[in-house]
Amino acid sequence: MRVCAVICEYNPFHNGHARHLALAREKSSADFMLCLMSGALTQRGAFARHDKWLRARTALLGGADLVLELPCRFACAPAPDFASGGVALLRALNVVTHLSFGCEAQSMDVLFAARDALRDESPAFQSVLKDALDRGLPYPRARALAAESASGLSGLAEQIALPNAALALEYLQALPDGISAVPILREGCGYHDSSPSPLASATGVRAALTMGDVQTAGAAVPFPEELLSAERRGEFHSEDALTQALFYRLRTMDAASLREIVGMDEGLEYRFLRAAQTAASREELIAAIKSKRYTHARLSRLCAHILLGVSRDFAAAHRTPTYARVLGFRKNAAPLLHAIKVHTSIPLVTKAAAFDRADPLFSLDIRAQDLWSLGVSNPALRACGRDFTTSPIILIVKSERKA
Repeated sequence: MRVCAVICEYNPFHNGHARHLALAREKSSADFMLCLMSGALTQRGAFARHDKWLRARTALLGGADLVLELPCRFACAPAPDFASGGVALLRALNVVTHLSFGCEAQSMDVLFAARDALRDESPAFQSVLKDALDRGLPYPRARALAAESASGLSGLAEQIALPNAALALEYLQALPDGISAVPILREGCGYHDSSPSPLASATGVRAALTMGDVQTAGAAVPFPEELLSAERRGEFHSEDALTQALFYRLRTMDAASLREIVGMDEGLEYRFLRAAQTAASREELIAAIKSKRYTHARLSRLCAHILLGVSRDFAAAHRTPTYARVLGFRKNAAPLLHAIKVHTSIPLVTKAAAFDRADPLFSLDIRAQDLWSLGVSNPALRACGRDFTTSPIILIVKSERKA
């Protein structure tokens, strides 16, 4: 059995994602496509616009056979933890043979050279890295410059700094020998590009939805009615919905307790406390703290970790996933589910109510989903506990009905 996995967010699932799944299936000759998808929170520290069950359903409609949830501890984390946590979960299933990821054209040819340079971390690499950090550069940029110097490939730092390439590089470093990489050339708008297009990025689709431009958003997704129906019903989380909750946390915490939050290093707690006294929005808060050394994504993740109370001790104690939770599957994926149940080294969770609520990673997932619900405009979805009242999506496609 050939199983190709994709680690994803699908915030929301768009035409480019459907293209990626189709090409990954073809290139890997996969019998099944498995998506390991973020839940309530995304890697950049923002809550997903739509809930994980809607996003899982659109992924299944768009070509996935099985959708599992990437636990929040890894979904809302810097790229190394996002990639290593995802790969560790896939490896624990003991059925995944391939991992596919998107990549910009100009980065395709240098990824493996960059991976080797980063794995080696020669004295020359360490020297350039230290110098770049001493100049106040953020760690990802400093490491890219060190990899360029160690590899001798001019321009490598710029090529691997592109959003998809940076994550692809982390996947390549985390992959074990038994799982093959399947890079897919990204086409259409760039990761941060908000331009309208049939191949718009997720950023572009969210921007259109925020402005109420349903025509532009609908043209960029393969199943517009799924998305737009949720929008009409108010089943979406606005990015600024929990601003007041964030400021409450910041204005009632002291420096010592804030310092315990994972990623709160180098005196950042004092910057947060000062900015929280005058900022009127989440973006104003981040803008007041942001510098050459501290990226927007890092500060945004810190905001999420403050809301959730994710401490550095918690992160250090939980380096790998302890379960795999099913969000949805196609009916014809029964052989894949059976193979996972037979071979997995971690529990496969199909009923959240039957799993151990005291599991620390699972408890964090529940907390994140409950906070997501608090930020939804539809009051029917604001109650806690949707993890225990929402069943996995089971999709029966037309060909299966005929059979």
